[in-house]
Amino acid sequence: MIRYILVDDDPNTLKGVKTKIDNLSKDYELKHIASYDSSKKAYQNINEDDFDLLIVDFDMPVYNGIELAQKIATNKKIIFLTSTTNNEKQIINSLDISGYLSKPFEVEEFEVILKNKVIGKVSSKKTFKKGERLTLAIGVNQDIGFYPDKTYYISTSRNIKKYQSNKNCVHFFGAQDDVIVTNVRISINDLSKKLEPYGFEKINQSTIVNLSKIDNRNNKKIELLDCEETLFIGDKEKKGIVYKIRSIFGI
Repeated sequence: MIRYILVDDDPNTLKGVKTKIDNLSKDYELKHIASYDSSKKAYQNINEDDFDLLIVDFDMPVYNGIELAQKIATNKKIIFLTSTTNNEKQIINSLDISGYLSKPFEVEEFEVILKNKVIGKVSSKKTFKKGERLTLAIGVNQDIGFYPDKTYYISTSRNIKKYQSNKNCVHFFGAQDDVIVTNVRISINDLSKKLEPYGFEKINQSTIVNLSKIDNRNNKKIELLDCEETLFIGDKEKKGIVYKIRSIFGI
């Protein structure tokens, strides 16, 4: 999920930009955190831990876009909004930004920047201390507890060490492919969205892996530390998961 904040001194621009981004929110898991029509208000209220992407007007009173970004978004992705192209050189040379958009902009322009400069470069994973327990809400009637650092992968597969999950349920697997949580009634897609901030990624339609447990990848095959089971990346997921695996390996 990519959490974003909008800052522009024109309230109509704020509404227009958000409306355009809303058209892409579901496809790219974008979450609107807040909009500010004052750079001063933004500076006073924004917490750097609450967002991943700042979309900000370049030319504003009190703090211009560059000044605001330097104050609140030094380690964040930034997209500038600008009414003219005269500021292009100044923008590019001022900060390591993801891009800039002319006002008004076409949603396709934003999508290109999102794909090429933002997705895969935003880290929203929570770092867990060893032994820290996570409680996960499953629907309205069930909560389960598990240890992320001890969970290697989660799957609906019925072919792993002959463990058979119930229909529409998943097992959580630990070291040596042992089941540590059984028959959780939730879809892989829903679970993937819940656990992505904690370092888990869907590699195919039936399996989620803890990226920190990956030992090696050979084309579509994945082997995990301390596990015998070989897992396979789906065609649809290959491009995105390979990038994230390489990020984990520091490549």
